[in-house]
Amino acid sequence: MSPTVLRWCAVPLGLLAFALRLVVTFWLEPLTWDQDQHLLMMLAGIVVTVAVPFGILVLLAGGSLRPPARLALGDGRFIAHASPIYACSQAIMWMSLGGGVFGAERVPNGDSMRMVEFGSPTPMTIIGVGFFWAIAAGFLLVRRPRLDLDPNGLTIHRVWRTTAIAWDELAPGGPVPPVRRRARQLRLYLNQTPVFGQYAASEDVPVGWLHADPAFLARALRHYVDNPQERALIGTEEGLRRLRAAAVPTGPSPLVPQTVD
Repeated sequence: MSPTVLRWCAVPLGLLAFALRLVVTFWLEPLTWDQDQHLLMMLAGIVVTVAVPFGILVLLAGGSLRPPARLALGDGRFIAHASPIYACSQAIMWMSLGGGVFGAERVPNGDSMRMVEFGSPTPMTIIGVGFFWAIAAGFLLVRRPRLDLDPNGLTIHRVWRTTAIAWDELAPGGPVPPVRRRARQLRLYLNQTPVFGQYAASEDVPVGWLHADPAFLARALRHYVDNPQERALIGTEEGLRRLRAAAVPTGPSPLVPQTVD
């Protein structure tokens, strides 16, 4: 499944999570009133409302759960786009939360639930649902975080801010591919004065939320740090081919210490 299609699967899966949350509120909760484990059953129902759409997402993603060892070719740059899994899962979560803003109450002398009748619950509910769904739409449309590489350096586009770093600002010999299999951050050390005279200046790349393999990204960045003559080819088909040949190892990576059992 393509990343774009996988990203927009968030819409039906988010609606499913939203509907399941309403089912828990208006159908499951009345069934638990006479049960000793009322709270536990309600929590289990809420977990299911999240587990079902996320389980379907995992099935749909298949091999896409493992990010590829490649970058996209943009206008004079290479791009590591936001992970469609990250965007989709965030959208599902926020749409599900929208199902929890419905003001519900027990029908007097009854065994069912209804919308609260005092005040103005309908406008407030619409505003609440719209707020959570707007956040979900933001994750689908904004497409952050993102990492751009160009001949001058790299640009880290986070959700709330953007950081540009020139190639010559990166410390030589790095970055080293992350040790953890599911790394969330890749630390880049900079040629700057240590913070407070003690801590090495650095920036973190949110590799765990990018649609590119973290180890491949680390090797790609080190390739351009160690080979300034290659930077002029960034953003070209030739540069992409040369980068893949240099950053996708055919055997044990020379950048990571190897152990022998």
